[in-house]
Amino acid sequence: MTFFCSSNSLTIIARLRSLITPISDRGSLRPSTSIPVPRPHVSFTSVCIIFGQVCCIRNMASLATADICDSNGKHVPTGELRVLQPIFQSYGQRRAFSGPIVTLKVFEDNVLVRELLETKGEGRVLVVDGGGSIRCALVGGNLGQIAQNNGWAGIVVNGCIRDVDEINGCDIGVRALATHPLKSNKKRTGEMHVSVYIAGALIHEGEWLYADNDGILVSKHELSV
Repeated sequence: MTFFCSSNSLTIIARLRSLITPISDRGSLRPSTSIPVPRPHVSFTSVCIIFGQVCCIRNMASLATADICDSNGKHVPTGELRVLQPIFQSYGQRRAFSGPIVTLKVFEDNVLVRELLETKGEGRVLVVDGGGSIRCALVGGNLGQIAQNNGWAGIVVNGCIRDVDEINGCDIGVRALATHPLKSNKKRTGEMHVSVYIAGALIHEGEWLYADNDGILVSKHELSV
């Protein structure tokens, strides 16, 4: 079985490897005038398996949208499961992400976007209804870094973002209509925690969002397959 680990995981593994006692050295102690300190008898293979499992679990944390639709298709006609129109571009390191939704409605003003991202994300997804404006960006590299540091799983923007190279280096998932180099206004206008209508779907605070390369789903409740 092959595991794909992030650069951070590989760095940790390298550090742990330096602490591991080789099998050939077990049972022998290097000459020393001081009392030797026992070292844990852990093989590098074990460490790789442990970290491989961690990385694998992380990558599988978000359910595949296609599997969700196959298993929960009966909830689409009722509106309990909604499929957003395929109008978004994908950014950030996380191509797949999911979590409880926090909603925000603004128009060409991102002060409230920053205020929410500066709070603890706790694995949630910020859904920003920017009115579909493509005249300025609502999220940039600084906000992407803030979102990552505060534990947000992702951001969905019905509008534009900028600093794409910086956002693509952040460990979050981002969906937006397009990119735009112009920053937004700073008047602190908008509404937090209100229902928003994006990409043909009505989205409420506290619902669950699932995103991957196939698209974006919104569910009334947390789902399983």
